[in-house]
Amino acid sequence: MRTDSSNFEQFTLGIEEEFQIVDPKTRELRSHVQQILAGGKMVLKEHVKAEMHQSVVELGTEVCGDARIARQQVVQLRSQLATIAEAEGLKIASAGTHPFSHWMDQLITDHERYATIVKDMQQIARVNLIFGLHVHVGIPDREDPSFWHRFQRSYSLSQALW
Repeated sequence: MRTDSSNFEQFTLGIEEEFQIVDPKTRELRSHVQQILAGGKMVLKEHVKAEMHQSVVELGTEVCGDARIARQQVVQLRSQLATIAEAEGLKIASAGTHPFSHWMDQLITDHERYATIVKDMQQIARVNLIFGLHVHVGIPDREDPSFWHRFQRSYSLSQALW
């Protein structure tokens, strides 16, 4: 199937990745996001943030005009995060979940939003110790029928790439 690249000219991309904060010796998760943030805010600025569990750190790109720029930012941000973690005596890892660290051992970030989530969902929220990659795709006008027509022609290709 031939895909016209002009179908994608209107898209913007933003990528968010959630990383595990890991002890380099034991490989256990460590609830040390505050140390990462303290060392990282100067370098990573608004690209780094805490998540609900303190053993998770999130990186996010800027809104990017194409996949090449998004990739460059992801590579640069990952490298900077790894350097910051190493300076704190930690490592970062990327996987859907941790193979042996227990969710009950992970501290929750002190934030009103997370306190509300834990209060409302209780154990379900605490157990949800997962690490993801999110690709946000911006479109200029979701009410434009011509956009959706062009999108349908390339949808199966984009699904095959995932």
